[in-house]
Amino acid sequence: MPPLPAPLPEPFAGRPFLVGDALRAGVSPARVRARDLVAPFRGVRASAVDDLHALAAAYATRMPPHHSYGGTTAARLWGLPLPDDWSADEPLVIARPNGSTRGRAVGTRHIAIDPDRLQSMSHRGLRLLAPGATALTLARELPHERLVHVVDALLTGSKRYPDLDLPKRPYATLQALLDFLEGCQGLRGARALRAAADDARAGVDSRFESITRRVIVLAGLPEPEVHPLVVIDAVELHPDLGYPALKIAVEYEGEGHLDPKRWADDILRYEMLEAAGWIVVRITKADVAGAGDRCARRVRAALARRS
Repeated sequence: MPPLPAPLPEPFAGRPFLVGDALRAGVSPARVRARDLVAPFRGVRASAVDDLHALAAAYATRMPPHHSYGGTTAARLWGLPLPDDWSADEPLVIARPNGSTRGRAVGTRHIAIDPDRLQSMSHRGLRLLAPGATALTLARELPHERLVHVVDALLTGSKRYPDLDLPKRPYATLQALLDFLEGCQGLRGARALRAAADDARAGVDSRFESITRRVIVLAGLPEPEVHPLVVIDAVELHPDLGYPALKIAVEYEGEGHLDPKRWADDILRYEMLEAAGWIVVRITKADVAGAGDRCARRVRAALARRS
């Protein structure tokens, strides 16, 4: 087995770097071609690129200072909910100011923005469009329902919402988001994001809670409340969705509920609700698949029992 390459000197060890910078610092051409390094972009070397953050960090070494990540790339880095998982062949979305030169790097896709109204910020060492601005660029391509899920995530204060990596929770109130959109009139995506904001609700714990709520609404059923307060024997409970006046709770059973402690808590909560006369409709991913007919049918049946 050939010997391992010599360690790279600082500041190149363990981080992506430009080949030109390394050569000027005295690193040999043979070292930057060594088998322990990969070349994710022309003129860039990195020790490994196995996730989106690593790929974005590699490209950031050559990204012009007036560019930032936007669209689906920024959304994934903020942890905003998207319908598909990241894959290595997904191009990085680069937001550039209107009128500026479009980049040509293989594996990137460029979108033009108004930098005076769509601000960027630093996040984990990368320059991204701010979450609200990111949502506006998503609104150029996401269909309405998927955009509603994104806005729900911006509005939630839930600490349980998985993967969100926003500067704060909630990132914005509905009014703050509407004020932002008021200043974005005329920008591509502004109308679509405004329409999504109309259908968004604060407080959800996950994308699938958003999906469940919207399936119910789109089926023509009354809209349930998000995490309504229910007090039983002086204990405060908050079902995922519910109709308090009718004593109907709708609970989405995601993978997080398989945690043993949470599963035990769920069982106790369901028993308390049912003992107090509530109907508990437990929904899974299979129920909301497709158009969500199974979910709508089960909620409709619960409502019929109360009529």
